[in-house]
Amino acid sequence: MSDAFEIVMEAVPSVHVSTLLEEMGRMAESVSSTGWEGEPIAAGEHSAGRFHEFPYGSCMAQQVKGFRLGSAVHIPMLLIRVIRFEGMVSIELSFDMEWADIGVAMSELQRHFLELKTLSGSRTVYGGMEPAQDLETRFFTDDECGPLAVTGA
Repeated sequence: MSDAFEIVMEAVPSVHVSTLLEEMGRMAESVSSTGWEGEPIAAGEHSAGRFHEFPYGSCMAQQVKGFRLGSAVHIPMLLIRVIRFEGMVSIELSFDMEWADIGVAMSELQRHFLELKTLSGSRTVYGGMEPAQDLETRFFTDDECGPLAVTGA
């Protein structure tokens, strides 16, 4: 049975949002749609040069199909949300996955998103079951594991 999981990058400098989205897009078979506050937008409108023009308290969403991270991680459908609020930007990635696959996947996703955190200057990255904001549902916060873990993986 699959469950809902997410990876969250908090306090992402807005100048790096476009680069992070492009990096994630390169790892996907396709980016099926992009929208701002529920309205479709052209792919280039969220570039670093224009991202600061979007109002606070708003959200951009992309649906990504066939997200791959090496040979160990394949996510058929990934929802990416870029949320701009109170002078901060967060990037949230939501996906469904079978419990049999999540142990290896979260380990690889943690490694990859820690690299992106370092490159972008983001404050923190964490991953877990939705809602990953709940500390008890996290597989990792930055380079720390837990408290949630997959046994037998």
